[in-house]
Amino acid sequence: MERIKHQFDVVLIYPSENVNAFYYMIPLGIASIAAVLLDNNISVKAIDLNFYSGDLFRDLEKWNPKLVGIGGTTGTRKGSYKIAKICKSALPLVPVAYGGVHATFTAEDTLSNIEAIDYIIKGEGEFSFLELYNSLNGKSSKQISKIPGISLRIEDQIIHNKAIRIDNLDSLPIPARNIFEGNYHLKLDYLGLDADFMMTSRGCPFACNFCAASRMFPGGVRYRSMKNIKQELDQILSTKKIQAIKLFDSTFTASREHVLAFCELISGYNLFWECEIRVDTVDFELLEIMSNAGCRYVDIGFETTNEKILASIFKTITVKQVEDVLSWCKKLDIKTKVFFTFGHLGQSYSNCLVDVKYILQNKAKMNFFATTIGLRIYPGTMLEKQTKDAGLMKSDFSWVKDKPNPLRYLLFEFENQQILIQKELGYFKLSIILWKLVFNGTVGSLNFIWELVVINLHKLLKLFPRSLRTISYKIKRIWH
Repeated sequence: MERIKHQFDVVLIYPSENVNAFYYMIPLGIASIAAVLLDNNISVKAIDLNFYSGDLFRDLEKWNPKLVGIGGTTGTRKGSYKIAKICKSALPLVPVAYGGVHATFTAEDTLSNIEAIDYIIKGEGEFSFLELYNSLNGKSSKQISKIPGISLRIEDQIIHNKAIRIDNLDSLPIPARNIFEGNYHLKLDYLGLDADFMMTSRGCPFACNFCAASRMFPGGVRYRSMKNIKQELDQILSTKKIQAIKLFDSTFTASREHVLAFCELISGYNLFWECEIRVDTVDFELLEIMSNAGCRYVDIGFETTNEKILASIFKTITVKQVEDVLSWCKKLDIKTKVFFTFGHLGQSYSNCLVDVKYILQNKAKMNFFATTIGLRIYPGTMLEKQTKDAGLMKSDFSWVKDKPNPLRYLLFEFENQQILIQKELGYFKLSIILWKLVFNGTVGSLNFIWELVVINLHKLLKLFPRSLRTISYKIKRIWH
């Protein structure tokens, strides 16, 4: 029987999370790709499986796209692979592309092991995805094997093309937030204000060993113009009533000039805002300007009080710099979320106890503790290489075949994350550190923990009927 016509040219799918640690946010990468496609008169259907409750197999048959794009993170990679297999089962001849940070740094591994994925979109994928669509559908004569940022199989080989860097971020349309159907309800932490989020730049000038931002967006930081940022702000405010904006730039304060221009822009709106800073990129004067422009919350990566370890993870800051910034923020009534991480290479149990003691002695200086016990390893990071070099991870480790140790649940890690475990700092000692901090109220606030429980309890209650529906869908397909 001849297929029905294409209801959508492209279907974009984002996998669901096992546990939601914050609030659900629109997948901005997929929204940005969708905006580029829509600007080129390509019809798009976007699905976020955190909110979707239909029969994906049947819906894919109905939508009958010419190309499927899948996003996701390291923690949700197994879900991304499962989606790809469903796509191939429903539409065997439709190409499937997989993109995002995790996909970028695991292209060889993924294409070697997941037959259902045809292409990997690496790096900044907006224009690479567009070129792939155009090439597949005869709108371009360019060979797919020559498209920048694409990895693919050709006969028995896997070909990798270098990802492109988008120098002019203003060349990208505003992300198409409106294509998602979901109850995205974001709040400004600690203050509880209704919020939305955006990015004003891409890249990071620093290279902490546990982060892949500088490799995902190489060549330094690029900034959007204030005109372009204003356009997105106005679009957000035209569709929802919010009181705050969360800025998700890797290091918002990397450029003083950019911060000052943003402060001038945002002062024209009645909005509070939050951003991530580095303590060696701000001073009291800049923080005061930010405060006067509505900044009420900053995120600070402290990580550890051990400056030798700070140097080893390429976090070139000092304890004094952090304490100065915390003091200035107190004076300016800027709330602080401080990140501490336990489990770094070379970090001993006694080192950790020193940090625990410091946190407890300085609780009054910080408003919110974003504490991670058990360092997460991500592909593409220096930490991944260092862990392999130290013999703590197999040199031929596969992110596809990996089965994370169930003991990670002791550290409240419920996603499929690889945790750095050392002889002197194993699961047992890390869990002791975790409970020391929990009992002293320094692993998130009580409100945060309560909201975390409520959000995920609500999700679990929805999963049961969803699972029953999925089973019924499968039975109906077999029956018919």
